[in-house]
Amino acid sequence: MHTGEMTMQYKILASDYDNTLMPFGEAKPRPAVVKAVKKLQAAGGKFVLSTGRSYPGIRDKNQLGGIRYDYAITCNGACVVDRQGNVIAEHPLTSEEMYVLVDFCEDYNYPLQFNFRDAYYAYCEYEYLHTGYQMMNSPGLDCVDGEDQDRHLLDMPHAAFAVLPLAALEEFNKKYGHLDLHWMQVGGEMPGGWCSFDIVRGGIDKGVGLADLCARMGLTLDDAVAAGDSANDIGMLKAAGLSCCMANGTPEAKAAAKRVIGDVREDGLAALIEELLFDGPKAE
Repeated sequence: MHTGEMTMQYKILASDYDNTLMPFGEAKPRPAVVKAVKKLQAAGGKFVLSTGRSYPGIRDKNQLGGIRYDYAITCNGACVVDRQGNVIAEHPLTSEEMYVLVDFCEDYNYPLQFNFRDAYYAYCEYEYLHTGYQMMNSPGLDCVDGEDQDRHLLDMPHAAFAVLPLAALEEFNKKYGHLDLHWMQVGGEMPGGWCSFDIVRGGIDKGVGLADLCARMGLTLDDAVAAGDSANDIGMLKAAGLSCCMANGTPEAKAAAKRVIGDVREDGLAALIEELLFDGPKAE
């Protein structure tokens, strides 16, 4: 019998955004997921959105269907914010890392944007990136023209996003591998061998962001549940006390998780929350 009191041993649930909280391409989470997250919060649990997007990409309240996250791990772990967008932990790119990316992408006209606190700024090939976001029609995603390349004079970006051929990435690493930047492929390979990449500092991933958040909250990683579906979730899945990969997840993400749960299109996250709240975790 449901008592309405949270019985789970975990204090926070960190959920990936696309294809975990909601199917990619849909405007907002489905009603069952929204209801479950609100129930979690009403019972005293904290809901943490964990995403490759920066804060500007998730601050539109309409895109979460009424969910208000308590914290957000953004830029694949490089920046953690509270629900008002205040930074509570960060690992921004250095000047050297940023300038190397700009020089390399400018030389070959590769699209490049940087993720700052207020917006995505396209430093190279703005029209390509802006048009791509319009075609995606994904809530919260767009960039502003930053080809004057002066936004970083205020503060450094937390992450970058670039579009280039896989062969170009190999060339970049031959020249600048000493920087140990963490390149994470976003989506599949495009015609001509081109790919999209999120880029953060070496050693940074969502697991680092989760650890930062737990430390600030006075918790341990054993107090956290993490749910995700793809390569950029692996660090978080390995770090959390209980890690769950969606049935629609990649083989690599499933291998990193302790459990595989329901498909995002079958409200798998909602079922997990209901189980944790009222039934306790299943035996491993």
